[in-house]
Amino acid sequence: MRRGITIADVAARAGVSPTTVSHTLSGRRQVSAATQAKVQRAISELGYRPSAIAQSLRTKRTQMIALIVPDIANPYYPAVARGLHDAVGEDGYYTLIGSTDGRRETELGFLEEMVARSVDGIVMFAFAIDTADLARVVGDRVPVVVLADVFAGRHDWVRVDDAAGAYAATRHFLDQGISEIAFAGGPKGRGPGDLRMAGYRRALTEAGLAAAENDIVRSEYTTEGGRSSVAELLARRRPPRAVVCANDLIAIGALKAAREAGIEVPTELGVAGFDDIDAAALVTPALTTVLNPAYQIGQRCGRLLVDRMTAGYQGPPREVVVPTQLIVRASG
Repeated sequence: MRRGITIADVAARAGVSPTTVSHTLSGRRQVSAATQAKVQRAISELGYRPSAIAQSLRTKRTQMIALIVPDIANPYYPAVARGLHDAVGEDGYYTLIGSTDGRRETELGFLEEMVARSVDGIVMFAFAIDTADLARVVGDRVPVVVLADVFAGRHDWVRVDDAAGAYAATRHFLDQGISEIAFAGGPKGRGPGDLRMAGYRRALTEAGLAAAENDIVRSEYTTEGGRSSVAELLARRRPPRAVVCANDLIAIGALKAAREAGIEVPTELGVAGFDDIDAAALVTPALTTVLNPAYQIGQRCGRLLVDRMTAGYQGPPREVVVPTQLIVRASG
């Protein structure tokens, strides 16, 4: 096997010392323009690439950040990842992605591994860990941007206005004269479902109504979870006339449950989701949903993180609230 090109090879081709090549690459010492040109020409001719490991040892930076999400198969999170990648890529950072299924031990494992690998920053959708966990594993060693209200006031935090979005979806059905409205949420205490449920409850309360406990069903944030939980609602003697769902995958599952039960959407059952993933406009009927701008959220996370990693901002934790918008389509 041919050995890799080294700094010594570049130095020999350029007719300078290895130390001069090193200074040219690092920019820490002044090197004449003519010498820099010779070194750069030798690098180009030999196809030399500096060792990332050596660079990180020298600069104490890896140029890597971690994005930890609960489910990379959910189309919402790749859109966040794209926004984050575009934001931090401008400053020369690369992104590692970990998917945890919202499990505490997996979230902790990813955090521990990323800290051990000396990533420069972390963006995390935390479903199961708490402030004490984050303090114990990460502490002040790595800047963190979080997307969970449990960390509010302790770390930079980006969030969509979950309660306002679900409120708007519920209000949409109430304005149509529908009062029998159920809520299909995620597992208790995991993810944004409880905040969205709070918005649903507030809309009903303002209308002089109250959500009965059996009007609220829970499942995983998946299409199958939505299908099975909403099927329970539709099997009742008096099923709801509308259902507000904690995310679009649950809502798409609700559409499937309605088809299986022979119930017409939206004439017999209105369905609203949350997130506005690409599939929301493609299913039949097209899904009424709450826009949760994933790409922009990823960008906001990236900008906050770069500020911290480069010491451009060293103040108290910041909170960025991204507004929602109700997108009305054919499902309700």
